[in-house]
Amino acid sequence: MSVPAVTKEVEDFVGLCVPLTGFAAFDLYATGMAERYLETARQQVGAAAFAEFRAAWTGAAAQRGPRDLSPTHLEVARAITYLWLTGAWPRLAPAAHAALRRQMANEEFVVTPEAYVEGLVWRTFHGHPAGAKPPGFGTWAVPPPPQPSTVALRQDLGLDEESVCRTGLTAEVALDAVPVHLLPGYRASRAIPPSAVPTAALRSDAPEEHA
Repeated sequence: MSVPAVTKEVEDFVGLCVPLTGFAAFDLYATGMAERYLETARQQVGAAAFAEFRAAWTGAAAQRGPRDLSPTHLEVARAITYLWLTGAWPRLAPAAHAALRRQMANEEFVVTPEAYVEGLVWRTFHGHPAGAKPPGFGTWAVPPPPQPSTVALRQDLGLDEESVCRTGLTAEVALDAVPVHLLPGYRASRAIPPSAVPTAALRSDAPEEHA
């Protein structure tokens, strides 16, 4: 997708964020926050470390996805995804904060007021932020679109019936057995700060990190 109004660097960043967020490049550009998010991520991670992450994710996205990332790079990927969804840069896991040798405070913050309004999380449930982007007069009387069935999702994703769909789990489990930090929705409503979300366990096949 070519967008003359942005730099090649921003265009590449958006391309890398499509598989992270699950939203199309058009949707990411439509927030108007792509350049600001790129600047935020690079500032928070560090220019050199961010360049390493981009290279690692570019290679991983074309192969096995997040499984090819190191624990620190997984944490950076999570933070960037969180940034697009909520408009806030999250508090990183202490291990990742130390590995990146960050000099700033490890605290969550909203990038800009506009970032909160443009958070993609509102679109995941056909909602809107309080006090902004009202849906229009009378739309409260219109029921939201129905949630797609598992069969429909598998068809849209091109998956057969035997394919296992799971995120962050080693095997399929019942819905009531899914850990709360993996459930969708606003974490604050579940009293789960980003820093409390378990990070990826160090695996024997994970790429080594060099200081």
